[in-house]
Amino acid sequence: MPPSHLEIFRPPRNGETYDARVRFGGASCVVLLGFALVFAALLASCETTLPSTAVSESRVTPPAGEFRGAWVYDPRRFEPEDVVRNLKQAGFTAVFVRLSSAGAAYYPSAILPRAPGTTRDYAAEYAEAGRRYGLQVHAWHVCFMMHYAPPAAVTKAIKTGMVMRDAKGRALRPTYNVPVRTPAVSANRSLETHAMLELVTRYPIDGVQLDYIRYFSGSVDYSASSRAAFEASLGKKVKNWPRDVVSGALCERYHAWKAGLITKVVADTSTAIRAAVPHAKISAAVWHSADVGYNDYAQDWPRWVKNGYLDFVVPMNYTRNDRQLAAWIEAQREGVNGKIPLYAGIGAYQLDSPRQLNRQINIVRAQGLSGYVLYSYDEAVKSRFFEEIVN
Repeated sequence: MPPSHLEIFRPPRNGETYDARVRFGGASCVVLLGFALVFAALLASCETTLPSTAVSESRVTPPAGEFRGAWVYDPRRFEPEDVVRNLKQAGFTAVFVRLSSAGAAYYPSAILPRAPGTTRDYAAEYAEAGRRYGLQVHAWHVCFMMHYAPPAAVTKAIKTGMVMRDAKGRALRPTYNVPVRTPAVSANRSLETHAMLELVTRYPIDGVQLDYIRYFSGSVDYSASSRAAFEASLGKKVKNWPRDVVSGALCERYHAWKAGLITKVVADTSTAIRAAVPHAKISAAVWHSADVGYNDYAQDWPRWVKNGYLDFVVPMNYTRNDRQLAAWIEAQREGVNGKIPLYAGIGAYQLDSPRQLNRQINIVRAQGLSGYVLYSYDEAVKSRFFEEIVN
């Protein structure tokens, strides 16, 4: 859920320096990593000093039919029965449980290996608890990340050209400290669709949510697999790889092609699930800014909404500043334009008091949104906030 940072799959050799490539308005430019970090720090500073909007810090009556969800990052940390019961008692209507990634599953899967040390079927346990307490259960799937994949599978993926690489040919590790499958390989795209299809066809759950459904950085993907697939789409060779697609004449076309690959995964998954289990809901956790999502990460989520691939969307509005939250939501509402429900992702882990959370929930309600999802369910969030937000 939190934005990923980059770690290089191997340490830099003597004399190597690393760049951060960021995109603005579809164009690509190269900036020093130090500048990017300074700029990010300035933004963070501004975010915490901007004045808050004048909203109530008291709990208010929620609108009828409000969707109230919470993400559960690791199903092994809590008993499913306890989580579902606690959420139901606190007035929540849904739980999003991270049950799988492109590396492993927390249930006996025919598509993915089991997560290390996992012997329980968490998908079955959450589905059963959800039915018993009347709480929606959505399977949270982390796309492309080989989280908890067996070491042999990681090694094989790297050797067979299945993972993303930067412009210097290095396999990269984001937050989860694992390589990331490249969407340029059709087998990787198919894996995502079949993993999520398996969840809704084997278990009586309410839906699936696509997370990290994007490139994790603007500095990828320049792997041999991506080059071959892009050249096939062009019908010709790229003369100067990767320069022509990093900052040359093919830069914008390459970026649009990457965004198309991500959109294809969403479209294929949506089509497959709706054909097999029409009542299952398809959602995505997306970047708070559609422009940043597209320009930096090739995530074109407004197109997914427009094309009807999603049943609802959850932008990750993780900020401590109320005015920033309100501005993000206003832009998101314009992008969705009432086509599907928009639920605000709220970063409860960043907030220090029930007053802060109440203000953010009240902003969501004042903006007319259909609900919110808290990141994430843990002991600290539960002990600080649940008593305040119970309806």
